[in-house]
Amino acid sequence: TKGNWFDKTIFWEGPFLRKAGDLITEHGIRDVVITGAPFRLLYYGTLLKRAHPIRLVCDLRDTWTWQDGYGGALLSPARKAFEKEMERKVIEESDHIVSPHPAVVEHLRSAYPAHAGRISVLGHAIDPDELGPPRPEHSSKLLRLIYAGSMYGAGEADAYFTELLKGFNLLRERYPTCFAASRLDLYITGHSTTRYREQVDGAGLGERIRFHDPLPAKEIFPRIAAADAVILFIPKANKDVLGTKFTEIFYLRRPVIHVGEPGSISDHITRDHLGISMRVQDLAQKLPELMSGTLQVRIDTSYDLHEHLLDRITEVMERTLLSSQRD
Repeated sequence: TKGNWFDKTIFWEGPFLRKAGDLITEHGIRDVVITGAPFRLLYYGTLLKRAHPIRLVCDLRDTWTWQDGYGGALLSPARKAFEKEMERKVIEESDHIVSPHPAVVEHLRSAYPAHAGRISVLGHAIDPDELGPPRPEHSSKLLRLIYAGSMYGAGEADAYFTELLKGFNLLRERYPTCFAASRLDLYITGHSTTRYREQVDGAGLGERIRFHDPLPAKEIFPRIAAADAVILFIPKANKDVLGTKFTEIFYLRRPVIHVGEPGSISDHITRDHLGISMRVQDLAQKLPELMSGTLQVRIDTSYDLHEHLLDRITEVMERTLLSSQRD
């Protein structure tokens, strides 16, 4: 295959075009919304559009050719050029391109100025039925922490985890009573946790830091709401990409302990009083102060998330993106 061999949709072209084409014909479908990554599926959408009278909306949840995610750092120049050409066709042939990340939208508008008018932000949606109601104000001592999701960034993630364990060891030394009541629940997805488990056991922290199998979204949200804070590590490459999880955590009114390089994420958290942001190298010293309540975090419980509610996002899609509003 050409392009990125890590793309899970490499062999989908024929089956996708046949099945989607049949559904379009059978049901008179006029709008197709495709989400990537993987990105090749977005290109298949342009092939579908050539064969059927549809309106195509492509939704980029992540960076594509201008970053090294999804194996991009390992691609040869020829394979990168193939991905770049698919990206160009998607931008040129889609009726609209959206992303929840302003940084992605800014890049695409700059890279494809002739099509900038069709590229816009469509924010992350919050489904209150799935998340449940926001919870009361958190404790001043952030003793019950939770981490849910992957730990991206390989070497960066290893450095983060090392500092995390140092922070718990310092908590044990400085605030033994708080240490005895502390708890970090890890729901790590997408990769093995064996190495991390071994480090926790080696540090004698097995009672304080516990690993769990990943859970469906609807089951993890009550656990997030019951925690005092959510700790999130974000690698440098994603410092400007505010993922869905942040909006959901903000809705549940849990403070975020963001660990990573300064960028759009850290600016948003600190500007809108949604938690605290720190670099990896500062985690070990600051974590005991946060968990003991010596360093306190106050969040703005009135922070307005109206524009992210599912009904609002749906209304924006219907009004601005879909053909039914243009008849």
